[in-house]
Amino acid sequence: MKLTYQRWAGLAALLALLTLAGCRSATATTKQPSTKSTLTAMVISDDHVIAPSLHDNGTAFKTYAANDAGADLKYSATIFKAFIAQALTTKPDMVIVSGDITNNGEKASHEYVAQQLKRLTAQHIRVYVVPGNHDINNPLTRSFKGKHQATTSAVSPSQFKQIYQQAGYGQAVEKDTSSLSYLVKPGQHTWLLMLDSAIYKSNYQQGSSTVGGGFTAGTLDWIAKMGRAAKKAHATLIPVMHHNLMDHTSIHQDYTIGYADDVRDTFSKANLRLTLSGHIHAQSIKHQTVNQVQLTDIASGALIMSPHYYGTLTINQNSGQAQYHATRLNVSAYIKKQQGAKAAAAYRQYDHAVVYDAGYNAAMSSLYEDRYETKYSTAKIKLLSTGMAQANLAMFRGTAPAQTEAIKAWQAMPKNTPLRHFILQTEALKNNLDWHGRTR
Repeated sequence: MKLTYQRWAGLAALLALLTLAGCRSATATTKQPSTKSTLTAMVISDDHVIAPSLHDNGTAFKTYAANDAGADLKYSATIFKAFIAQALTTKPDMVIVSGDITNNGEKASHEYVAQQLKRLTAQHIRVYVVPGNHDINNPLTRSFKGKHQATTSAVSPSQFKQIYQQAGYGQAVEKDTSSLSYLVKPGQHTWLLMLDSAIYKSNYQQGSSTVGGGFTAGTLDWIAKMGRAAKKAHATLIPVMHHNLMDHTSIHQDYTIGYADDVRDTFSKANLRLTLSGHIHAQSIKHQTVNQVQLTDIASGALIMSPHYYGTLTINQNSGQAQYHATRLNVSAYIKKQQGAKAAAAYRQYDHAVVYDAGYNAAMSSLYEDRYETKYSTAKIKLLSTGMAQANLAMFRGTAPAQTEAIKAWQAMPKNTPLRHFILQTEALKNNLDWHGRTR
């Protein structure tokens, strides 16, 4: 049919309207900053998930999992699904994951986690993630079958960003050109600075992931710029990163961010009072005053480690006041509901043993090796090893151990005894589960 000029003009106008309608529809899928007076976030770190497709729970995997420094790798996917179930029940405004999302950066594990996180975004729960030192360019990715291990695919920085498009990167309103750091605005006056503190460019050359972390000068400048923008908008700006802002334990090398003084100086000048981190696997809250600004760093206990904490952060958008509490995830109840009481009992036994044994065996190895010099009896070595196991559990729990016979045995040991300093430090653990204060 021949069209007149007027009809072409009318058709062009209609197409323009349809195009605009399509643009509006696409924009509408991006959630706008919430204007609610109070926002709630569930916070986790170090879930270290290995995808079920990467192992058969055979000999090779069991051996590997049993030597993972107390991490419950055997149940990692189940623990993560238990957290997802809890989040779907709790219905927070957002879920925050501060790195070491996967066991060793396996692509299959990242894809598995991203699929689980989509269950949250499907229910309108915002999800924001940052990478940890295990997650990108990791040459130690492994799959397990029977008695054998095999190399499996890792992810590059661009692949990480693509996999987690629905878990933060697709919602970014600002992006750092020097890293995978980004800014999101879940609330009108509550912003999150999702910081990539991992160092992964040389992992393949060195044959392992880099444990330490840091920021380039460009990223520090970008952080300062975001701080100025938040101040102008009267918004709280909360940094989230894998590495710690300050020392949490006497063993802090590679856990605290590199050039920490410079980072804390930048944070204090940008008025970034509260930081969420992870990495050390232990639940810990520390404070430090810099440039007359009190900085607080909440290091979330590793989700993969007993007692499997998740944090609940509640923020008042009007006042900037916030509260935090660490809660034990009831993995046993989840397993009982899914698989029955027998499976739940087997989980509880294994989950406790894997952390307890890590501490016990470390002490046993050290003390037994020196037995000819120290003249310690087998009974005393076992008692001291029990004390180490109890202290190890306390460290990850963030609360002091009970004054048992085994702990008292360490108190009576000579001051230069290996491990004694660490064990006695756990007696001072307190105020690591709760916090309240200003965020701006």
